[in-house]
Amino acid sequence: MNKRRPDAADESAAQREQMADLISILLLVGVAVSAVVLAFGLLLLIVTGRSGYHDAVTVQLLLAREGAVTFPRTLGGVLQGTLALKPFAVIELGALLLIATPVLRVAASVVLFAAEKDRLYTWITLVVLVLLLGSIFLIGQ
Repeated sequence: MNKRRPDAADESAAQREQMADLISILLLVGVAVSAVVLAFGLLLLIVTGRSGYHDAVTVQLLLAREGAVTFPRTLGGVLQGTLALKPFAVIELGALLLIATPVLRVAASVVLFAAEKDRLYTWITLVVLVLLLGSIFLIGQ
């Protein structure tokens, strides 16, 4: 029997496939966790009939203009509201997790390309990551 020993190219391809699988799992888990958190927040809202920040959820509350109603606007406020089981904060946490999922995918891609020693794609993906993070944390402040 002539067993062929895997060469560096085969190992690299297997490593790339494994990293691609991990990234796929990351996306799947991120979307699933955010969906569960969103559903839990919606369930809390339906059961309590309250947002956690106002007496009751009414049409006027939902249609209120910006600034007329206060809800958590910072990550700390969302986390505090979530720990207090305030429905709107839990829903916002689910939305934030959904937004974070593709950002984590880009970060994982940076690691993947760096592990493969692919400088061009590492730098391109790193620039994309910096732009994403900048748009999240710097724009609108």
